[in-house]
Amino acid sequence: MMYHIVHHPMKIVFGVVAISAAAGIIVPCVSGSFGRHDVSWWHAMDGIPILVERRPDRRMSVTNFSSAVHLNGVDERPDGVASHGRFLAFGDYVDPTFSCPATITCPVICVASVEYCPEDVVCPGTHPNNEGDPDHEYELCVDGTCADLTAGEACDPEAASPCSCGDLPFACAKQIDIYSDCSTRFQEQYDADALCLSNQVESIPKVSFGGRWFVASYLSLVGVTALMLVWCAWNQRWSPVPGSTVPLECAKVGEDGGLGSATMGAKKRSDMMDEEVAEMIAIASGGSSAKHTHLFTANDGENLSQTGYRSTVVGMILYSSVILVHAIIQYLLFALTVEYYVQQEATTWSVFGSQVFFDEAQVLLAFEITWMVGFVWTFFLKFPGNIHSLFLRRCVLEDAQYVAVTATTKKVETHLDSKLVVKLMTPVYTAIHRALMMLYSDKSQNRSEGLHIEVTYCKVSLDSKTGSRYFNFRFRRYIHDTATNKFIPGCWNDQHVAIREWLDSSYMHQGLSNEEAAKRLGIVGRNVLELKKPTIVSSIFHEFSKPFYLYQNFLVWTWAPFWYYYMAIVNSVIRLTGGIVVAVFQYMSDKNLYQLMSMEGTVEVLRGGKMIIIDQTEVVPGDIVRLVPGDVYFDMAILQATKLLVDESALTGEVHPIAKKPLDPANSQLTYSLKMNKTSTLSAGTTILECGDGLGTEGDLAIVTKTGSFTAKGELLSDVLSYERHKFKFDDEVKTVLVVLVAEAIVLVALVVYFIKDDWVYSWFYAMYVVGTVLPPLLPTVFVVSVGISCKRLQGKRITCTDSQGILVAGKVKKAFFDKTGTLTKQGLDFHYGDKKEQASPIFKRGLAVCQTLHLSNDGSLIGPNVDRIGFEACSAKIIDENSVCFDGKNIKYLKRYEFDHHRMTQSVVVEHDEEAVVYVKGSPESISKLCVSSSLPSNFFKTARQSARDGIYQLAIATKAYISDNSIHEVTRDDIEKDLEFLGFINFQNSLKEESHAVIDELRRGNVDCTMITGDNVLTGIYIAMQAGIIEPESEVVIGDSIRDDGQIEWLKYTDDSPAEPSDDKCLALTGEVWDYLLNHDPKAALRYAKRTQVFGRCTPNDKVSIVSTFVEMGDITLMCGDGGNDCGALKAAHVGIALSDAEASVVAPFTSLEKSITSVTEVLREGKCALASAIASYKYMIMYGQVESINQVINAYFHITFSEWCWVFMDGIWTSSMAFSLPLAKAARKLSELRPTASILGLHTMSSACGILAINLMFLIIAINALWAQDWYQCRKWDSTDVSKITTIGDNYEASVIFVISGYQYISSAAAFNFGYHFRLSWFRNYVFVFFFFLWTAMQFSATVSASKLSCIWRLNCDNDHVVRSITSSEPEPINNLYNTTVMPVGFRWLLVGLMVSNLILNCAWDYFVVNMAICKKDGQKLENDSHHSVIGTLFWNFVENQIGSMFLL
Repeated sequence: MMYHIVHHPMKIVFGVVAISAAAGIIVPCVSGSFGRHDVSWWHAMDGIPILVERRPDRRMSVTNFSSAVHLNGVDERPDGVASHGRFLAFGDYVDPTFSCPATITCPVICVASVEYCPEDVVCPGTHPNNEGDPDHEYELCVDGTCADLTAGEACDPEAASPCSCGDLPFACAKQIDIYSDCSTRFQEQYDADALCLSNQVESIPKVSFGGRWFVASYLSLVGVTALMLVWCAWNQRWSPVPGSTVPLECAKVGEDGGLGSATMGAKKRSDMMDEEVAEMIAIASGGSSAKHTHLFTANDGENLSQTGYRSTVVGMILYSSVILVHAIIQYLLFALTVEYYVQQEATTWSVFGSQVFFDEAQVLLAFEITWMVGFVWTFFLKFPGNIHSLFLRRCVLEDAQYVAVTATTKKVETHLDSKLVVKLMTPVYTAIHRALMMLYSDKSQNRSEGLHIEVTYCKVSLDSKTGSRYFNFRFRRYIHDTATNKFIPGCWNDQHVAIREWLDSSYMHQGLSNEEAAKRLGIVGRNVLELKKPTIVSSIFHEFSKPFYLYQNFLVWTWAPFWYYYMAIVNSVIRLTGGIVVAVFQYMSDKNLYQLMSMEGTVEVLRGGKMIIIDQTEVVPGDIVRLVPGDVYFDMAILQATKLLVDESALTGEVHPIAKKPLDPANSQLTYSLKMNKTSTLSAGTTILECGDGLGTEGDLAIVTKTGSFTAKGELLSDVLSYERHKFKFDDEVKTVLVVLVAEAIVLVALVVYFIKDDWVYSWFYAMYVVGTVLPPLLPTVFVVSVGISCKRLQGKRITCTDSQGILVAGKVKKAFFDKTGTLTKQGLDFHYGDKKEQASPIFKRGLAVCQTLHLSNDGSLIGPNVDRIGFEACSAKIIDENSVCFDGKNIKYLKRYEFDHHRMTQSVVVEHDEEAVVYVKGSPESISKLCVSSSLPSNFFKTARQSARDGIYQLAIATKAYISDNSIHEVTRDDIEKDLEFLGFINFQNSLKEESHAVIDELRRGNVDCTMITGDNVLTGIYIAMQAGIIEPESEVVIGDSIRDDGQIEWLKYTDDSPAEPSDDKCLALTGEVWDYLLNHDPKAALRYAKRTQVFGRCTPNDKVSIVSTFVEMGDITLMCGDGGNDCGALKAAHVGIALSDAEASVVAPFTSLEKSITSVTEVLREGKCALASAIASYKYMIMYGQVESINQVINAYFHITFSEWCWVFMDGIWTSSMAFSLPLAKAARKLSELRPTASILGLHTMSSACGILAINLMFLIIAINALWAQDWYQCRKWDSTDVSKITTIGDNYEASVIFVISGYQYISSAAAFNFGYHFRLSWFRNYVFVFFFFLWTAMQFSATVSASKLSCIWRLNCDNDHVVRSITSSEPEPINNLYNTTVMPVGFRWLLVGLMVSNLILNCAWDYFVVNMAICKKDGQKLENDSHHSVIGTLFWNFVENQIGSMFLL
C-alpha cells in the first residue's frame, strides 16, 4: 500500500478530495428534494464524529399555533397572514410571499417571571386577563412555544430558554407580526433585556494580565531571548577564540591536477583580466601539506574557511530553554483553545485545572497575545541556518566537536531583467538581513557584492581504527592535521607513482599490508558517498521544517477557537496534503539519486600476500583487486587481464562495450595518468561484462587508484548534488510577491477592523482569516506538483530523469546542440574503399585489418568502435587472440597498439608481418597528412578529402611505414611511431541520417529553438548532414572558418568550392574546433559574435564541445545538449538540459536519459518542460486568485457583519480549492512544440494581465450581484442589520451571505476554468479529464443549489428554511435559520438572475484569458498569427478556439 502511495503521490490528493467530498456531494446528489427530517439524507451522516459539540439554541419541533394565538395581532393584518404563511420547525413562522413589509416571528421577549409577560404575548388562558379557549388548555413552554395539553401536546423537557440574561430567564409566547410593529409593541421589554445583558457583562471578574504568573511568563521569554543574543555577541564578537578560524583547502582533483581552462566559455574569458587568469591557475596548482606524503589538495575557486565549535553546558542549557519556550508557546495555544470551549460550555475539561478566565473574551485575548508573541519569536529564530549551532562555543580546531565550513562562491549570472519592484525591494531585504545579522552577531554573513555565503556545520567524528579525527563536507573526508592544527582533505594521490611500482612482481603478489591499509582508510575514509538514505518520513519532516509551514502552523491555530475548529481541521488536511505531496515528489527524486550513489557488494583483495574477501567499502587506494563480472566500485588501473569488456553507458553514455587492456610495461618508467592510460583504467559506476576466470593472483588484477567521492562516478554525483539550479525570474520575483501580499494583507486587515467596529478581540480573528487567505497555503506546492507529474509522464515514455527541476528549465530552451554520429545519424556505417585501385591493394587491406582496437567477446562477436568493426569485416580478417589476427591466411602479431586519441585524431599499431615490423596509422585525413612524407601524398589529396566530406562521407586515411629502430619496441613512444609515414589511401563510410532526425529538427525550428551541430567529424561532413537534417537550409550560403593562417588570420572559405569568402551577417557559418579554440583564446569577443551564427562546429574535441556550450550558457541562452557517447559527457553536463541517448536506466552523465536512444526524446522533454512550466504558472495564478477572491469575500463580510455557514467554508477552503489546484497540472503536453516559450515570470505581462484581469472581472460581477440584491423590492424589508460578530454561528443566515457565496463561490470554479486553457503548451481544455470532471461536478452542484430549494442547497444554508435545515459540522442536531424571517429562500426569478451572472462571469473569464491574454503573449514575443483573407486576428483566435476546445468536446 505504501508503495502505491509513494509512487503515485497525486492519489493522495484526490483521495483526500474524494473523502472530503463524499459527505457533501454524493449523498445529497442522490437524495432528491425537500422531505421530512426524520427521513432526511443527513441522518446518514450522523456517524461523522464531532470533536466539540455545540448544541443548537433551540431544539427542533413543529408547533401548530391555535386560532387564539393568531388573535395576537396577526388576524388584524389586512392581507390575511394566516392564509399565506406557514409555521415551520422550531415553532417559527415564515412568510413566503416575498412582499414588504414582511411578517416575522418577533424577537423573543424575556422577562423575570411569566406573569410579567404582556397579556397579548402569552398562551391562551395562561394570563389573568386572558380567558383563553374554553375547549383547550395551553402551557407556555420554556422556549416560548405553546403546548396544547388538550390535544395531547407537551413541552419538550430538553428545550432551553432562548433568553441570555440570567435576571430575565423566562421567554414569553412567540408572536407573529410585522417587524416594525414588533419593535413598537415590545420596545420596553427589548430595552430591559439589553440593559440586563450589559449589567451581566460588567459583573464578570476581569483577568489582570499584569498578574505575577503573566509577568513571570513575560520575563521568561524576554530573559531567554536576551541571554541568547548576549551569548551570540560574546561568542562571536566580544570573546572570539584566537585561531578558531583558518582557511580550508578544497579537495578537488581534476584531470592531471590542472585547471580545465579549455572548458571555459568565451564570455568568461572575455571578462577576465590576464592577471586574474594567472591567479586562478596559481591557486589551482597550489600545494598541499608537506607533512602528509601522497595528500593532494587544490582549490576549486572557492574561498573556504573552517571554524571550530564545541558543546558547553551553558550553551546546551540556553538551547534547551529556547526549545522549551517554543514548546510552551504551542502548548499554551492548545490550552487556551480548550479553555475557550470550556467558556462556551462545550466541555468541562480545562487544561489549567482551576478557573483562570471568566469569559470567552478574556480567553481570546490571552490567545491572541500568545499567538502574536509566538509568531514573531519563532520566525526570529528561523534566521540562523541551524538553531543548535547558535549555542556552540567557538574553540580551536584541536578541541572542535563541530566544524563550521564557510564557502564564499560567486553568484550565478542569470541575465534576467529584474522588474522595477524587485529592484526597489532589494534594499529592504538587505536592511532586514543586516539588522538580523547584527542582532545575532553573525560575522560570517558579511558578504561582498556578488558573493554568496554558505555555512555548513559538520560533526567531527573519531575513526575507531586509526584514532584520527575527521568530518565530511560535500562527500569529502577532512582529517585533522596535528602539525598545523587544522583539517585537511583526505585524498590519496597516485599521480606521482611510477607504473613500474605497480607492475613489480613482488607488489603484485603481496599487496598492501593490513597496517598500511588501515592507515590509508583513516585518511581517505570508507568507499562510500556520505549521503543519508532518504526515507519518506525524513522527507516529510524536512518539508514541514521550512518557514512557510511554520507560518501555516500558526494560521491553523487561529481557526481552532471561535467555533471554527472544523476549519482548523480542513486547513490542516489541505496543508498536510500539499506538504506530503511535495515531500513524496522530493523523496522520489532523492531516492533515484541515492540509488545511483549506493553500492553494495564484496570484493577479493590482495592483503599481505593473501587473497581475502572484504566489503567493498573497506577497500583503499593501493589495494590490488581481482576482477570479476559485475559492478565496478572504485577507479582502478588494470595490472593484468586477458579479455576485459566493460559497459560504460551509465557513466559516459557510450552505447557500445569498451575493451580494456593492462598497463603497458613499456611505459613503466612513466607515472600513471588517466589521460594517457584511459584504455587501462576502470571507472567506478561502470560494469564489467567479461573478464578472465583465473583464480587468486592468476586472475585479472587491477589496482585501486581512487575511492569514494574522488572516483569518476563520485565526481559526477558531487557535481549533480552541488549543482545550483538555473535561476528563473520567479525565484527573484516570488520574494516581491510575498512582500506585496503582506502589504495587501495589512491594508485588508485595517479595513476589516474598521468595518467591524466591534471589540478588537473578535476583530483580530477576522483579520487573521484575511491574512491566511491572502497568502494561500498551497502556494509552495504548485511548481513541485507540476514538475512531478511531467516527470512521471516522461518515465512512461522511457525517458528517465535524475534532476526533476530540469524539466522547468527545458520549458525555456532556446538553443539545442546535437552530436552527429549516433545522435542525428544511425550508429551503423556503410563501408566504401577510397577508389577501385585500393580495393586490389593487399597492403591497404592489411592495414585496415590490423589497425583496429577490436576484441572478441565470449560469444564470438566483435566488440569495439563501428569504424573498426565494419572495416575489419570488409577485409575478411579474423581475430586469433588479443595479440594477433589472421589476414589472407597468415597470422599477424601485434607488437604495440595505441588507441584512438581524440586530440591527435589518430590510432596506430606496430605489427610483425613476414618477420618484418610494420607501422600502420589510421585517422582523420587532416591528421594523417601532417604525419606523412609530403611526396607520398597525391596531388589531389586535400581536394579529394574535402569533396568526400562535402558529399557527407565520413572519411579516414591510412598510412604505413617500415619500423626501423635501434631501441626496443617497449621503449618506443607514440611520437616515434606516428611520423614519416607513407600514405596508403582513404577509407570511406557513409553515415545515414536517422529517419526521425529531419522531423525532429523541423519541429524544433518551428518551435523557435535554434539547432546547432557539434561533431568530431570533418566540418564539411557535418554541413552535409546538417543540411539533410534541416539544421541548415539547402539554399543557405555557408562560410567555413577552416583554419588559421601563418599570419594569425582565420581562413574563411565557401562551402561549395573552397573559394575565399567573408563571414558577413547574412551568411551561415561553420567553424572547425581549431578556429573556435583560436578565437576563444585570442579574440573572445569575436567568438561571441560568430557563435550566434554558427550552425556547425566540426573537428571538435570533448573540451571544445564543453567550451561551445558554456559560451552560450554565459550569453544567457537556455541550452540543451543531446549526445550518445563518452566524448559528449562534458557538454551534457555543461548544458542546462542534457539528454543522453543510452541504455543505462541510471545514468549520471545527464539529467535526462532516453532509453530508446531516439532524438524524439528532445521534443518530448521540451514539450513536457513547456507544459510543466505553463501548468505551474496556471496553478500559481489560481492559488493567488483563490486568495484574492476569498480575502475580498471576508472584507465584504466584515462590512455587512456576516459570515458564511460552516459547510460553505469547507467547500471554499478545502474541497473546491484542492480539487481545482491539483487537477490543473494534470493537463498533458501539446502534441506539437509551440514556437512560443511559456513565461517564467510571475510579475510579467502574461501572468499579471491574466490574474489581474480575471480578478477585476470577478470583483465586477460580485459588485453587480450585490447591487442587484439591493435593487430587489422584497429585499428592502429583509436586510441584515446585526452588528455583533462575536456569535459567528448566527450571522450567516441572510441574503447578503447567500448572494456573496453564490457568486464568489462559483468564481473559485470559473477562475480555474479560465486557467485550464492549454494555449500553445498543453492539450485543449476538455483534454484535462480530471479537471473537467470536477468542473462539471461543482458547477452542477452550485447551479442546482442556486436554482432549486433542496436538501443540497441546505448544506450551505442557501435557499433553505427551518423545515429542511441540516446539522452543521459542530453540532449533532440541525440548527434553525438564524434570521428574523426563518428562511434564506430567494424568489425564483432572482435565483435565475444569479445563475445568469455566474454563467456570464464564467464566459467573460474564459474569453479574457483565451483571447485577450493569448493575444498579449503573441505580441509580447513578436509573433504574428497567420491570417487568411477572410478572418482577422481575433477571428483566427476564435476559430482556433472552436476547433481546439469545442471540437475536443465531441471527441470525448
